[in-house]
Formats: sequence, C-alpha cells, structure tokens
Amino acid sequence: MGDASSCVTGLLPVFDAPATRRVWLVAAHGGAGCSTIYRSAPELYADAGRAFPVPVDGSDPVFVLCAMGSCQGLESLRRLLSEWDRGLLPGVLAGVAVTDCMPRMPRSLVRGGLQVCSPAPCRWRLPYIASLPVEGFPDRWPFAYRRMASRLEGLPAVAGCPAKPESSGRRIDVTDPNESLLEVVS
Repeated sequence: MGDASSCVTGLLPVFDAPATRRVWLVAAHGGAGCSTIYRSAPELYADAGRAFPVPVDGSDPVFVLCAMGSCQGLESLRRLLSEWDRGLLPGVLAGVAVTDCMPRMPRSLVRGGLQVCSPAPCRWRLPYIASLPVEGFPDRWPFAYRRMASRLEGLPAVAGCPAKPESSGRRIDVTDPNESLLEVVS
C-alpha cells in the first residue's frame, strides 16, 4: 500500500492521500452526498469525492462509501461493495451512507438499499434535507447525521473495526457483475 498505483480497483481513480485519523468519505457516484456529510462534522471526516485515498505512509484508510438512494446510486454502490468484498479496495470499510433522494422514499428503493448494503459492516440511512438547495447547510443537523458521526467517533482510533463483517447475511450476490439492482427492485 502507500502507493496509489498499487490499488487495483477499476471503478474509482486513486490518489496518494495524507495520513489522517479522519474517516474518508468516498462517493460511489457524482452527487452521492459526501460534501453534505462532510459539512455535518468537518473535524471527523475527510472528503475524497469520487476517488479512493491511499495513504502515503502505508496505513489503511478508514472509509465510508456514500451513495444517493436512487436506483442508479444503489447500483454504483453495489459495484463498489462487490470490489470491496473481493478485496480490491484497501483499508477498513466502516460502513455505507445512503442519502434519501426524496422526502418519501418508495418501498422498492428502501428494500433495494437494504439488500445492496447488507454486506457492509454498518449502514446509515440519511434523510433528505428539503431546505438544503435553498437555505444551504443547516445549523442543526438531522439526528441520523449526528448518530453516524457518534458511531464513527466511537471506533478505537477510527481503526480496529473489522475490515469485513463475520456474517454478512447477504440477500443478493454483490460479486456477480451480471446481477443488477434493477432486477432486485422490480
């Protein structure tokens, strides 16, 4: 590790990152909500955007995969979780954050999100913030954002959490590139 060229993921570009105790937010697609999550606790997070951080000191990055709760967002997340499951993403996956893409999510997308996220060690469903486009970032963040930050702050040195869960309880095979979320939510 420590060299961005040694990372073998084909879905995200990689970059040499500074060593940090912060949790990296990695976007599964454009508009995944990393910047919003970052603004909820800037002292805790580092925003990698749509790229994967590889610390130059050779340490394993602790990261959260972020996605919007739309069908396309969940499909992008499924593909990244498949690469993580095959060991192609170095580091410690602390969990996945899925942001609702509308005030009232259709049941099919909620079910699809549960299925796609099932291999991850932890899943946070973050609410749609209606005032965000007009009023900007809130002074007081919704409870789900605070709960996510609290859980991540509780990780010992934001490391030491399992790289993979002992039992994933998967409902779909995330490693099968031919299995699509579109089939799951239909």
